[in-house]
Amino acid sequence: MAGRTRKRGEAVRAFILGNVEDRSRDVVSRTTRQFGISRQAVHKHLKFLVGANLISRTSLARYQLRTVEEHKKILPVTVATPEDIVWRREIQDMLAALPEGTLDIWRYGFTEIFNNVTAHSGSESAFVQVRRTAVSTKMTVWDRGVGIFDKILSHMDLIDENHAILELTKGKLTTDPGAHPGHGIFFTARMFDTFSILSKGILLSHTSGDGDDWTVETQQEGPGTLVTMTLKNATSRRIKDIYANFSSQTSPGFSTTVVSAHLAHHGTDKLVSRSEAKRLLERVDQFTVVLIDFDRVESIGQAFADEIFRVYLSEHPEVEIREVRANKEVQEMIDGVKEKTA
Repeated sequence: MAGRTRKRGEAVRAFILGNVEDRSRDVVSRTTRQFGISRQAVHKHLKFLVGANLISRTSLARYQLRTVEEHKKILPVTVATPEDIVWRREIQDMLAALPEGTLDIWRYGFTEIFNNVTAHSGSESAFVQVRRTAVSTKMTVWDRGVGIFDKILSHMDLIDENHAILELTKGKLTTDPGAHPGHGIFFTARMFDTFSILSKGILLSHTSGDGDDWTVETQQEGPGTLVTMTLKNATSRRIKDIYANFSSQTSPGFSTTVVSAHLAHHGTDKLVSRSEAKRLLERVDQFTVVLIDFDRVESIGQAFADEIFRVYLSEHPEVEIREVRANKEVQEMIDGVKEKTA
């Protein structure tokens, strides 16, 4: 009986920790409903977590997760020190408390990002910060070199930073094809719960979950590139599963990409022209399956849809294009084009 009571108490406290930040205002009522216990019992669990330094009380009825471990380092950046060596000597011990599967993802993420710093930034050093709470860990890697969007623009014939972002998020983009296949950012973003790149006053963020969401915001401009990654400490995500999501039995390897159509917007312009469609489709012939995500796209023009779902497909029969998360209006426009080609 005592063991059952202890396990139930652990379950209650795990639930509180998982909800205390996002749902701090109603974490007590949510916990009472979830477990059928009194508010007084929930407050006892909250008191326990405060005493264990896992959460702190910020006001009468609000709590937040405490940082239980924090590390900061400035690492020299030289081509003579491979990223896997830097990981083993400088970073791995910062995350030693994490489960093996979670640590595997952190190794992947850090080595990919630090390799980019070494190969592309021109920075002489990188600042690394790791913060761990009872629920998740956050890592920041900041270099003061050439910003990632400027680097892409200077090596490719692109219009502006927005065009660079669109290309970067498709995958298989590299400024040094002889040394890198351009898979790093695409897969690293999907390994983590949240992933962001801040450079030249532009914040590009990816959130994993039910959707596959990229967002772009304007921030205060600073030097270099700042990458932030967060991951739940007990994540069930595994590297092999992420790779499998973008592969197939008929086309092994990185054969499927997701193209976020809303990233092709310039300001408040709607997606109506063939030139916008062509820009959206640049380099997608490197993939077998292309998923065009129309989330946050309210409407598209007939010429835009025709260029993608009739003209391009007729010229590239080896590429399969599928629309995902299209609203009713967008879907009707796409279906109208498809009916003409049937």
